[in-house]
Amino acid sequence: MLTLRSMDESNIRLLYAHQMRRDFPQSELKTLSHILALRARGEYDVLAADDDGLFVAYALVYRPKEGRTLLLDYLAVEPDIRGRGTGRALLEALRAYYAQRADYLMLECERPKAAPDEAQARRRIRFYQQAGALLTPVRVWLFEVEYSILVLPCGAQSEQQDWSSQILELYRQMLPPEDFARNVRLIRG
Repeated sequence: MLTLRSMDESNIRLLYAHQMRRDFPQSELKTLSHILALRARGEYDVLAADDDGLFVAYALVYRPKEGRTLLLDYLAVEPDIRGRGTGRALLEALRAYYAQRADYLMLECERPKAAPDEAQARRRIRFYQQAGALLTPVRVWLFEVEYSILVLPCGAQSEQQDWSSQILELYRQMLPPEDFARNVRLIRG
């Protein structure tokens, strides 16, 4: 059974230096200072997932002060236990953890046709869909990477959503204005 715990600053620094740099391309990583600043504002959760007291995975979630849609910014499972259901268990734990505070977790996955490894990008999207996420028609260009946007229901959901506006608003709130203006674009068509 996975349990989630909030990480303190010293553990976040270690996570960033070791796991996050290992698990994500440099082009997709926020700076550590930006992560810590968002956390200090009370808008960012850095969560460790433990299984019987052993660290097995982590998730970073942007949580705006207003609104019930959050952004699952990073999620990774320790390499030696991937493929054993830990990722799916982590998503279920996140849904339960945020059920009272959020209706949806938005997720970014590299768009397969634009990804360096199309098959891997398709597997990632399929993984999220099998865990209950819905693939939206929304695509964004974010810091030179093209993403498809998925949503994972958590709490009570409303029927009609403007996912384009919601993802742009999350980025607008999370990023400094100059970064948003330079590096965020909605892809049409």
